[in-house]
Amino acid sequence: MRVKIILPNFIAVLILGLGGFFYVQRDLRQKGIERLTKQMETTRALYERSEGLHGFELLNDVRTHAMTKGVVEAFAPVELKAEEGQTQAQVDKKIRAEWFKKCVRAVEVYTEIWAEKTGKRPELVFLTDRNGVIIARNITPNACPAGYNVSKVMPVMARALDGQASYGIWSIDDSPFSSKKTNPDFCALMNTGLVELAAAPVWYQDDIAGVLVIGFEISNGTAQKKAEMLGLDVAVLTGGDVYSSSLKTDTARQSLEKQLDRPEIAKRIDAAATSGKPSDVFEILVEDVPYLALITPVMSAEKKDRVVTIMMGSVDSVFADFKSISAILVLMIAMLLVVFIGGLILTHHFIRPIVTIEEGLLKVINGEYQYRFEVESSEVGGLGYRINQLIGVLTGEEEDSEE
Repeated sequence: MRVKIILPNFIAVLILGLGGFFYVQRDLRQKGIERLTKQMETTRALYERSEGLHGFELLNDVRTHAMTKGVVEAFAPVELKAEEGQTQAQVDKKIRAEWFKKCVRAVEVYTEIWAEKTGKRPELVFLTDRNGVIIARNITPNACPAGYNVSKVMPVMARALDGQASYGIWSIDDSPFSSKKTNPDFCALMNTGLVELAAAPVWYQDDIAGVLVIGFEISNGTAQKKAEMLGLDVAVLTGGDVYSSSLKTDTARQSLEKQLDRPEIAKRIDAAATSGKPSDVFEILVEDVPYLALITPVMSAEKKDRVVTIMMGSVDSVFADFKSISAILVLMIAMLLVVFIGGLILTHHFIRPIVTIEEGLLKVINGEYQYRFEVESSEVGGLGYRINQLIGVLTGEEEDSEE
């Protein structure tokens, strides 16, 4: 009986409470996703501006250094007189060697200046002549002899040779300068596949004498810094594949790559790369964790390389501010349990005397006319006393008037 009295009320309150909780939770989740979507769209605009500013700062630094005395004088003619017994060919060879040393020194000095200034050593620094042929570089300086014209594979080089300092993202994998090539005639510039380059012309006596170039790999560390700045996970894609990312594990990266192979996502990547416009915000799963994602093109990259950035915000992070909701659910269930247990105790207190009276009446009905009720409950004790009086009247035995 006690359960029958309490249970319906308990179930009704529980259903109403849970219904209200899940309604509020769903509403907060929807609002949180809307907030995350707006945040990602705002962050995308911030990202594009920051990338433009970063490219401008890098380009300005290269342009400034290309005008310094150490770089300009590297292109000054080397004058050596023939010593006794030397042929002109020997003198010319010595002049070329001295010129090469000046160029190497200019590259080494710039590399050290940049490393000291920013705390990061460039992956690539080199000088070319007026035709775009590499003279010296910071990695194995004599590994690229004359005859390799980088202006044919680096758009920023071609523009710099025309007198315009230029910045861009360059994929080295399709170039004869990639170390991945097996042809011994090719000249390996570096071991990476995707670099950001800045190139500035070096002017000597009002003429372009060569070009100074600096390059940085777009590595996982670069992606991590971008993620910290944006407050979102970031991955740089080239050709539809993940080149670098801020994801902390290889399994997460592999999971992302599988998602990128889905036709609807691959279509968004192609559209962003070819049109130069960002995608809409869409949902993606990385290791079964739901994310909102947005794809934005890298405007400084060549369209053929299909370089884009995907920014991802965890949907679970939406609930970071709503942890109290779960606490409310736990508190509500705890209160319901307290009410349920308290109800059992209260009903036991009220119903037990009634059960005692019921059992006593059964005894009287069965002929035990001498039986009297001794109910100590303040709530139903008076009822027991009146029943005793009734039994006394029916049996002719007068009941005491004491309450």
